[in-house]
Amino acid sequence: MTLYVIGFMVVFLLVLASGIPVGFGLGILAFGILTAYMGFDSAMSTGVSKAYASLDTSTLVAIPLFILAAQLISETGMGKRLFDAAKTFMGRFRSGLGPATVVSSGVFSAMTGSSFVAASTMGLIAIPELRKARYSDAVIAAAISAGGSLGSVIPPSLVMIIYGYLTDESVGKLFMAGLIPGLVLILLYSFALSVVTNIGFARQRKKAAEGQTDMVKAQDNGSQSPAMAVEAPPMSRMTALKEAFWGLMAPVIILAGIYLGIFTASEAAAVAVVYCAAVGLWIYRTVTLKKLWTILMSSANISAMVAGVVIGGYVLGFSVVIGRIPQQILEFIVAQNFSSAFLFIVVNIILFIMGMFLESISLIYLAIPLLYPVVLHMGWDNIWFAVILLLNVNLGLITPPMGGVLFIISQIGAIHINTVIKGALLPVAVLLLLLGLLLFFPQMATWLPSLM
Repeated sequence: MTLYVIGFMVVFLLVLASGIPVGFGLGILAFGILTAYMGFDSAMSTGVSKAYASLDTSTLVAIPLFILAAQLISETGMGKRLFDAAKTFMGRFRSGLGPATVVSSGVFSAMTGSSFVAASTMGLIAIPELRKARYSDAVIAAAISAGGSLGSVIPPSLVMIIYGYLTDESVGKLFMAGLIPGLVLILLYSFALSVVTNIGFARQRKKAAEGQTDMVKAQDNGSQSPAMAVEAPPMSRMTALKEAFWGLMAPVIILAGIYLGIFTASEAAAVAVVYCAAVGLWIYRTVTLKKLWTILMSSANISAMVAGVVIGGYVLGFSVVIGRIPQQILEFIVAQNFSSAFLFIVVNIILFIMGMFLESISLIYLAIPLLYPVVLHMGWDNIWFAVILLLNVNLGLITPPMGGVLFIISQIGAIHINTVIKGALLPVAVLLLLLGLLLFFPQMATWLPSLM
């Protein structure tokens, strides 16, 4: 059994490392496995049938709609307004700009459902402000990677939609399951960034006092102390709230509508598109009809790429089941009689390692067929495990070599990738802490869904 699993993983990683598109890579590997077990003709007909079935569901309608909503939000300027509002409330001291970045990224993630959109948009907005406040590149990377990793947990999450589709779980309940862990994650990120930045500024002041930096000259000329913001907030708090109001209302409408049963997750995606388009066209007036066509085409391209991964991942999951790999894993676990706590640790280590090499959707499509039988056997709560899996997806987004958020930060901020990885150690530590909290307090993930 061990050789089968190891061989499958090695071939899987080699296919992804070949450089071909992920969806095609997953499909080729799936077809190879089906051919080995069923023969060429049967594999061909089964593959085509499963490829069609993979998209023949109303659940996945939410994905292209949320992608379109994310593209609209990026063009409306909501991200800049959210950051300005958070900066007005939290940015009086320089140590508050890091938490302001995380909070605004969290709200932005709650509108887009995408870590990559949140990281790229908030990176363009926040990095110049953080540099103006003399943040080090490592701390800037920590702030943006922390904020960018929230998109997989804070609803609406595209990964949650796929998890619900594969496990036949309510997407609305999954959205609610991620809300409290997402808020706790924002608080932990903000606290950790405040501590780290205050320590860094204390070192700057110490160096300045010893005459080891040019900051002494700046202080002699009457500049502000290193603990204070470089410039006063550009607007009052009421003005900032007024500017950010329409952006703040977007996640409220989406989540409240799902929680109260007004609309389903797919309908919520459609509501988000209509809302964001209306705000961009008629309230902020930052979206023109010409720009709207460009947004639609860009969203269609991204949706097609995701659809390719969905098709390849679905067929691969079916082929893995045909090969009895999940059954062999489960038989091994039953024979060893592992304790629940030990198995939880092992599963998280496996997910962490997989996340280092796989992008988020590929990880979900590989992990569910392999691990979901284990979840059922151990009697773990499916919604609780979904949050555990999504936190590991977050870890994958900010850990090399496949950490997509890391490369976005490096490119946007012109920061060396080694410095970005160093900065990402802070959010990685926070995510591991939250995983431990969820082990001892699973109600963090299960309480809100139980009320629906």
